[in-house]
Amino acid sequence: RVYFAGCQRAVDLMDEIIYHNILHMQLRFCDADQFGHVNNSVYFQYYDTAKIHYMKTVCPQMDKKYAIVVVHIDADFLSQLHTDEHVAVQTAVIHIGKKSFTLQQRLINLESKEVKCTVKTVMVAYDLELNKSVELLPGWVNAMCKYEGRDLRA
Repeated sequence: RVYFAGCQRAVDLMDEIIYHNILHMQLRFCDADQFGHVNNSVYFQYYDTAKIHYMKTVCPQMDKKYAIVVVHIDADFLSQLHTDEHVAVQTAVIHIGKKSFTLQQRLINLESKEVKCTVKTVMVAYDLELNKSVELLPGWVNAMCKYEGRDLRA
């Protein structure tokens, strides 16, 4: 754990996670204020884009009958982001349950390797016809474990 000056809470370093999925992000003029600071709410758009990239890479066989929906997000904004920076979102699945899995993502500066923000997101499998959550399909679970190089099941 690392304690930041003036901050009472500890932040876990995510160095032990191996991120196999990396998506370079293009920062847009509309993402920032007049000082070139990227608005914190825009980070979630970057993370969503990277979630789609991850799922298309790892589970390209996804069916139109099922969706994966966000049920919880926990974000830590660690450093300001400016529009002149070159950044990427790194994504890894860190846990798989019966109906849900947890993604760990971080936004990093590609030159300095500084972590700008980290996000932990719980995603749930959802049956669009039945309109309810369902167990993760075995093919998805197997594909995620294989991609991450380890068994992530609880």
